[in-house]
Amino acid sequence: MSVLIVGAGGLGSPVAAILKTAGVADLTVVDPDAVELENLHRQILFHDADIGRAKADVVAQRLAVTTRRMRVDAANGRELLAGFDCVVDGTDSFATKFLLNDLALDVGVPLVHAAAAAFRGQVLVVRRGGPCLRCLLPIPPDAATDECSTTGILGPAAGTVAALAAAQVLRVLGDEPVGGAVLFADLATGRLHESRLDPRPDCRCRVRHGRA
Repeated sequence: MSVLIVGAGGLGSPVAAILKTAGVADLTVVDPDAVELENLHRQILFHDADIGRAKADVVAQRLAVTTRRMRVDAANGRELLAGFDCVVDGTDSFATKFLLNDLALDVGVPLVHAAAAAFRGQVLVVRRGGPCLRCLLPIPPDAATDECSTTGILGPAAGTVAALAAAQVLRVLGDEPVGGAVLFADLATGRLHESRLDPRPDCRCRVRHGRA
């Protein structure tokens, strides 16, 4: 079974570590960025000595997995996602999250969406037939307000959401019938709950070949 993890930050790096330890041998991690000091509190694979190094290089060294230093976009995304059994969205930009949502539906590969900010986070398994991220958020958040650098994020919140996302990946790989609900975690209240999500009738996730 093969898994692609997009993003090696506060979500992607713990997901990669968990899946590697769980025995998922065929892992690929992509990230275009370098390690930065202000992110070390939540990016558990990196240390002070790694500052300035490419995240992809450090992840390859620490976990012995395939990595690529690249940014996923509409031009390269379909080719990148094709052939994987599951894709993990570990990015911190909603523009990229919606792109991955659409690409995964077009290619037909299950996507585990994960997002975290401040004390809270969410996980959603996206598959054709829905629901998908556009069913949860029909209007994407404004780009100026969706970055971790703007909202901030508690390290344990990222770790908790990453663990939930990794568990969903293992369920997908085990052919369990996952999907149809959003997992929400709130470390400010200590609450973890699941909320049913119905696909929107006009959403691309309901269309047979993933195109509205």
